[in-house]
Amino acid sequence: MCAALILSITIIASLYFIIQLTGTVVSFESKLLQPTQQNQSYVANLAGVNNIPPVNTNATGIVKFITNDHYYNNNEVYYEINLTNLNSDVGKVEVHLGQKNENGPAVTTLYQTTTSLPSEICCTSADSENERTKLFFNGTVFPQTFEFGPLADSKNITDLVNLFNNGSAYVQVYAYHPDSLSLFGLDDEIRGQIAKQ
Repeated sequence: MCAALILSITIIASLYFIIQLTGTVVSFESKLLQPTQQNQSYVANLAGVNNIPPVNTNATGIVKFITNDHYYNNNEVYYEINLTNLNSDVGKVEVHLGQKNENGPAVTTLYQTTTSLPSEICCTSADSENERTKLFFNGTVFPQTFEFGPLADSKNITDLVNLFNNGSAYVQVYAYHPDSLSLFGLDDEIRGQIAKQ
């Protein structure tokens, strides 16, 4: 009888735990997945050939931007950066103003290493400790990040989204190169125009 009582208590406790766990998972569901939210996605497919002038690299990437009422109410845009086949450490990822066939000024920074040391976020080593191959990073852009360039005085995230809608913004990835002639050792690596998905 004692064994049956313990078994019953164990089953009830397990069912309670499963119900609680399911409730917890549902409560953490992303607002992006709520059926009442209307998402608008923008994507930039990144490659070396998109640079002006083109860069010979195996690196590729995709940056996805997502907006909906939740983000507009908070005056922000969510983004995810996914870079692969990197041969050099990423120093900076920026959104620039410009058409496909032109270079333009930076609007906002999406990712930046804090020092000239190799990037540490979600990178994996390939053949050696110094060779980084992947980078994943996500975050949100808001008007306070428009610290320079044509949107520096903007107070509304829709100014950035309008650039996306007009096809007049692109993502630029800069990587560290030991033979670089630039001030911080960063050169263009891959680039892609931002387009509505």
